Formats: sequence, C-alpha cells, structure tokens
Amino acid sequence: MTRLKLFAAATLLAGCVTLPVSAQFGREQVARPDADELYADRAVQRGWIDDAVERYTPACEDESRQKAVWARNCRKLANIYRMGNGIPQDYAKAEALYDRACFEGDDAAACSQQAHVSFKGNNGEVDLPYARKLYKAACDLGDQTSCAGYGSMLYRGQGGAMQRNEGKRYIQNACAAGDEWACERARGFGLPERQGL
Repeated sequence: MTRLKLFAAATLLAGCVTLPVSAQFGREQVARPDADELYADRAVQRGWIDDAVERYTPACEDESRQKAVWARNCRKLANIYRMGNGIPQDYAKAEALYDRACFEGDDAAACSQQAHVSFKGNNGEVDLPYARKLYKAACDLGDQTSCAGYGSMLYRGQGGAMQRNEGKRYIQNACAAGDEWACERARGFGLPERQGL
C-alpha cells in the first residue's frame, strides 16, 4: 500500500477527518458550517447575540480553517456590529471585519456590504472612493450586483474619474448575467441592457 492509502485508511479507521479537500481531485469545495457556526447562526435568529459573538469571534480568527469559512464567520460577526442588534453598534469594528473578510478572505458579500455602507454613509461618513474599490473587489470575486454598482460609479464618475464606456460595459455584462438590479441601472441610464444593441 502507498503512504497516501495507508494515511487515508488510518484516518478513516480512527474516525478522524478525511483527507483535506485540497488533496482531492477537482476544485476545492467550501466546507459546510461546523457546530459552532450553526449554533451562532441559530443564536442570531433567536436574539442571543452575545452567544453568537462568542462563537463567531474565534471562528473568524482561526485561519487554520478554509479561507472561505473563517471569512464567512468574519462577515457574520461584522453584520452584528454593523446592525448593533443586541449589542452596541460599532461601525469601525464592522468595517475592520468586513475588510478582513473581503481583502484577506475573498468574501464577495463582505466587500459588497461594506461598499454599500461606504456609499450610503450609514456610518456617518460617505466614502465614495472606498465604496468604488470595494464594489470592484466584490465584482472581481463574481458578485454581479457589485459589478453593476461599480459600473454605475464609473458611469457617473463617483469616487473617481468618470469612465462612461467602461461603466456601461460593467452594467451591461452584469445585466446579461441575469442581475435584475443591473438591468434596472441600464434602463435608468437609458442604455441598452446588453452590449452591441
């Protein structure tokens, strides 16, 4: 038996975790939430915010987990601080957690949520250049609504130079990918919903 087969057999017999996903063939799969994350999710639903914070915090800090897992927990923790639901609202802490999840953890939803806060000024301060950067990061991670948001900012010259053709392309591509908000933006700007029309 090869060493890999021996290791796999020993791991299965010991009742431990199987081989890491990255060691298997194919694309790495995002792990499902563990018991702590599931408990924290339920705690949020029931209004037990202190319990949720207690579970999300170490999960966010534990970089031995898959990147997508710890980043997701950071985003969930940021949501709690942003909303101030059951604890004092803390936009600075939420922003730091969103940034970590976005830029270090490649979590598109974290990028998008902080972009919205920065665009609207929900924290008392509108920061359009930062919102534009975050929408671009979320778009690069595949979030089509963020692509439309980034395109809209380019088209209108918000948070940086006006780039109408580039903005139009982002909006139309997001619409073509099926994002309804992008299609609404295209109609609102009087643009064809798809390029070349």
